[in-house]
Amino acid sequence: MTAPSYQLSKFVGKIIQQSLVSAYNIRDSYSICEFINNITLPESYVLISLDVKALFSSIPKSLVMHNVIMKWNEIRSNTNINVDLFLEIVEYCIDSSYFRYDGQHYHQIFGTAMGNPLSPSIADWVMETLLDTVIEKLNFPLPFVKKYVDDVLTAIPLNQLQHVLETFNSYDIHIQFTYGLEVDNCLPFLDMLLTRHENQKVTTRWYQKPIASVRVNKLSTNIDDNTKHKIIDEQLKLNNYPKSLRNRLQNRMNERNDSSNTGTVDNGDLEYTYRSIAYIPHLSNRVDKEIKRNYKNIRLATYNCRTVGGLFTNVKDPIPEEQQTDVIYSIPCNDCPACYIGMTKNRLKTRISGHRTHYNTLDKLQKNEVNTSDPRIMQLKEKTALLEHSITENHRFNMEKRKY
Repeated sequence: MTAPSYQLSKFVGKIIQQSLVSAYNIRDSYSICEFINNITLPESYVLISLDVKALFSSIPKSLVMHNVIMKWNEIRSNTNINVDLFLEIVEYCIDSSYFRYDGQHYHQIFGTAMGNPLSPSIADWVMETLLDTVIEKLNFPLPFVKKYVDDVLTAIPLNQLQHVLETFNSYDIHIQFTYGLEVDNCLPFLDMLLTRHENQKVTTRWYQKPIASVRVNKLSTNIDDNTKHKIIDEQLKLNNYPKSLRNRLQNRMNERNDSSNTGTVDNGDLEYTYRSIAYIPHLSNRVDKEIKRNYKNIRLATYNCRTVGGLFTNVKDPIPEEQQTDVIYSIPCNDCPACYIGMTKNRLKTRISGHRTHYNTLDKLQKNEVNTSDPRIMQLKEKTALLEHSITENHRFNMEKRKY
């Protein structure tokens, strides 16, 4: 977020995203689940998923510029910038992608950068144009096409697989697709398993990700409640959940299901108050038992003090002190216990440089024996409390001993 072009990239990316009306995008698994359960595939069609290899870093700048020109009629309704300037801004944002690691700066030489707020909008637009172009070139109709970022789901005649791959991969030499074809009439997509039946209808089932009991319920359309409970219990067991906790989770899920069906949950006359405490082996369980024994309306949940953030704190190269922004800093006076406290939204280096510039101006005036009542001295005095103290007391602050 401190990169020079970050805010500009974010601004342009928002314009592009607002200009895109997608015919293929889906929001999440629930959207594709709702859609796919209401269609029937043509005879002899099979399910297939296509995925781009490293989409962001595979998009050529020339392709982006071409798309902007071809789609300018849509973009122009969301900005007052003319096409030439807009192209210049987009090119600048792509070319200025760099990052710093281990004290060295690196420049992205091809594609769009991860972390650049313009990249998702560009990628979305490129995929949209790609699909429009490829679909027109296929020699058979697609019953549907759905896209989640760079994951594409559709159905094709099995004997057209090679034709489909060649057509998709011929769009641009840098944007290449891998594919997944259904096996035993089943195809994983996102966190679902799509199943094609003999009547060419498709049903869905939650797939692979453990502990997501809500997803098991909502994304499974062809299994009964007992089977859902067995799936959840198996996944909890694989993650070493004790039997007592597995039973509690299953009961809680049943209560939620009953609540959604009847609108109420029978908790007797008690209204539970929930609190969380840190998990300490042996002690937490004893505390929980004592709370339940003495306070019937309180329920405790424990959390782990050892978080991922605490275990892995140096996954990114730290920003050097002088390059940091939104900093509160202090500068001690050389001649008395006074200390100047300042805050800056700019880089600390820029702010300290400003203090030094003011000191240089003051030095020149004092060297020329300008009186402290001179308007130029008075103007400097009003700039900061640091200068006011320096002029009034004839003291100096030590910039090298600053802290932040």
